[in-house]
Amino acid sequence: MTEKIQKQVSIADFLLKDVTVLEEKKELIFPQFQVPWIIRSLGADEFTSLRKSATRKVRSKSGQLVADTDQERLGDLILAAAVVQPELDNPELQEFYGTVGDAAATARKMLKIGQYVDLQETITELNGFDDSVDELEDELKK
Repeated sequence: MTEKIQKQVSIADFLLKDVTVLEEKKELIFPQFQVPWIIRSLGADEFTSLRKSATRKVRSKSGQLVADTDQERLGDLILAAAVVQPELDNPELQEFYGTVGDAAATARKMLKIGQYVDLQETITELNGFDDSVDELEDELKK
Protein backbone atom coordinates (compact mmCIF):
# COMPACT_ATOMS: atom_id res chain seq x y z
CA MET A 1 0.00 0.00 0.00
CA THR A 2 1.34 3.42 -0.95
CA GLU A 3 0.91 6.39 1.28
CA LYS A 4 0.42 9.89 0.01
CA ILE A 5 2.78 12.34 1.55
CA GLN A 6 1.37 15.82 1.67
CA LYS A 7 3.75 18.71 1.84
CA GLN A 8 2.63 21.76 3.70
CA VAL A 9 1.95 24.31 0.97
CA SER A 10 1.98 28.04 1.41
CA ILE A 11 0.50 30.62 -0.92
CA ALA A 12 4.01 32.08 -1.05
CA ASP A 13 4.99 28.98 -3.06
CA PHE A 14 2.88 30.39 -5.91
CA LEU A 15 4.16 33.97 -5.82
CA LEU A 16 6.62 34.36 -8.65
CA LYS A 17 9.84 35.91 -7.53
CA ASP A 18 10.60 36.89 -11.13
CA VAL A 19 7.60 37.43 -13.42
CA THR A 20 9.91 37.71 -16.43
CA VAL A 21 9.99 33.89 -16.54
CA LEU A 22 6.59 34.20 -18.23
CA GLU A 23 7.97 36.60 -20.84
CA GLU A 24 10.07 34.46 -23.14
CA LYS A 25 11.49 35.66 -26.45
CA LYS A 26 13.04 33.77 -29.30
CA GLU A 27 14.82 34.75 -32.51
CA LEU A 28 14.08 33.20 -35.90
CA ILE A 29 16.42 33.56 -38.84
CA PHE A 30 15.01 33.79 -42.35
CA PRO A 31 17.74 34.05 -45.02
CA GLN A 32 16.04 36.80 -47.04
CA PHE A 33 16.34 39.24 -44.11
CA GLN A 34 19.52 40.68 -42.60
CA VAL A 35 18.15 40.71 -39.05
CA PRO A 36 16.27 38.02 -37.13
CA TRP A 37 12.56 37.99 -36.45
CA ILE A 38 11.82 38.13 -32.72
CA ILE A 39 8.76 36.50 -31.22
CA ARG A 40 7.47 36.56 -27.67
CA SER A 41 5.29 34.40 -25.49
CA LEU A 42 1.74 35.47 -24.68
CA GLY A 43 -0.02 35.31 -21.34
CA ALA A 44 -3.23 33.37 -20.82
CA ASP A 45 -5.14 36.60 -20.23
CA GLU A 46 -3.85 38.02 -23.51
CA PHE A 47 -4.90 34.83 -25.31
CA THR A 48 -8.38 35.13 -23.81
CA SER A 49 -8.65 38.68 -25.14
CA LEU A 50 -7.51 37.59 -28.61
CA ARG A 51 -9.99 34.70 -28.60
CA LYS A 52 -12.80 37.09 -27.70
CA SER A 53 -11.78 39.36 -30.58
CA ALA A 54 -12.06 36.40 -32.97
CA THR A 55 -15.43 35.24 -31.61
CA ARG A 56 -18.86 36.42 -32.65
CA LYS A 57 -22.38 35.44 -31.73
CA VAL A 58 -24.36 33.59 -34.39
CA ARG A 59 -27.80 32.04 -34.44
CA SER A 60 -27.89 28.27 -34.50
CA LYS A 61 -30.50 26.37 -36.49
CA SER A 62 -32.61 26.24 -33.35
CA GLY A 63 -32.50 30.03 -33.02
CA GLN A 64 -30.13 30.10 -30.03
CA LEU A 65 -27.25 32.56 -29.97
CA VAL A 66 -23.96 30.66 -29.79
CA ALA A 67 -20.34 31.76 -29.76
CA ASP A 68 -18.45 31.02 -32.97
CA THR A 69 -14.68 31.46 -32.96
CA ASP A 70 -13.06 32.12 -36.32
CA GLN A 71 -9.98 29.89 -36.04
CA GLU A 72 -8.14 31.55 -38.90
CA ARG A 73 -8.72 35.00 -37.39
CA LEU A 74 -7.57 33.75 -33.99
CA GLY A 75 -4.37 32.38 -35.52
CA ASP A 76 -3.75 35.70 -37.27
CA LEU A 77 -4.29 37.66 -34.04
CA ILE A 78 -1.94 35.37 -32.10
CA LEU A 79 0.74 35.70 -34.76
CA ALA A 80 0.42 39.49 -34.89
CA ALA A 81 0.62 39.75 -31.10
CA ALA A 82 3.58 37.39 -30.81
CA VAL A 83 5.85 38.91 -33.47
CA VAL A 84 7.92 41.71 -31.92
CA GLN A 85 10.32 42.25 -34.82
CA PRO A 86 9.57 43.22 -37.50
CA GLU A 87 6.71 45.45 -36.42
CA LEU A 88 4.04 43.84 -38.58
CA ASP A 89 1.61 46.69 -37.91
CA ASN A 90 4.08 49.31 -39.15
CA PRO A 91 2.30 51.41 -41.83
CA GLU A 92 5.40 51.68 -44.03
CA LEU A 93 5.93 47.90 -43.97
CA GLN A 94 2.26 47.21 -44.65
CA GLU A 95 2.15 49.70 -47.50
CA PHE A 96 5.24 48.16 -49.10
CA TYR A 97 3.67 44.69 -49.05
CA GLY A 98 0.16 45.91 -49.92
CA THR A 99 -1.37 44.65 -46.68
CA VAL A 100 -2.52 47.84 -44.97
CA GLY A 101 -4.39 47.06 -41.76
CA ASP A 102 -3.52 43.34 -41.68
CA ALA A 103 -0.40 42.42 -39.70
CA ALA A 104 -0.70 38.67 -40.32
CA ALA A 105 -1.09 39.23 -44.07
CA THR A 106 2.12 41.23 -43.94
CA ALA A 107 3.93 38.22 -42.48
CA ARG A 108 2.41 35.95 -45.13
CA LYS A 109 3.69 38.28 -47.90
CA MET A 110 7.17 38.41 -46.36
CA LEU A 111 7.70 34.66 -45.95
CA LYS A 112 7.63 31.50 -47.99
CA ILE A 113 4.91 29.05 -46.95
CA GLY A 114 7.35 26.77 -45.12
CA GLN A 115 8.81 29.73 -43.25
CA TYR A 116 5.32 30.93 -42.31
CA VAL A 117 4.46 27.48 -40.95
CA ASP A 118 7.76 27.44 -39.01
CA LEU A 119 6.87 30.84 -37.55
CA GLN A 120 3.44 29.61 -36.45
CA GLU A 121 4.86 26.41 -34.95
CA THR A 122 7.59 28.29 -33.08
CA ILE A 123 5.02 30.69 -31.62
CA THR A 124 2.90 27.73 -30.53
CA GLU A 125 5.88 25.96 -28.92
CA LEU A 126 7.15 29.15 -27.23
CA ASN A 127 3.77 29.49 -25.58
CA GLY A 128 3.96 26.01 -24.10
CA PHE A 129 1.93 24.04 -26.61
CA ASP A 130 2.97 21.28 -28.92
CA ASP A 131 -0.50 21.26 -30.49
CA SER A 132 -1.81 23.56 -33.18
CA VAL A 133 -3.97 26.57 -32.34
CA ASP A 134 -7.01 24.67 -33.67
CA GLU A 135 -6.38 21.81 -31.24
CA LEU A 136 -5.85 24.33 -28.43
CA GLU A 137 -9.17 25.98 -29.17
CA ASP A 138 -10.90 22.57 -29.20
CA GLU A 139 -9.44 21.84 -25.76
CA LEU A 140 -10.64 25.18 -24.40
CA LYS A 141 -14.18 24.46 -25.57
CA LYS A 142 -14.35 21.27 -23.49
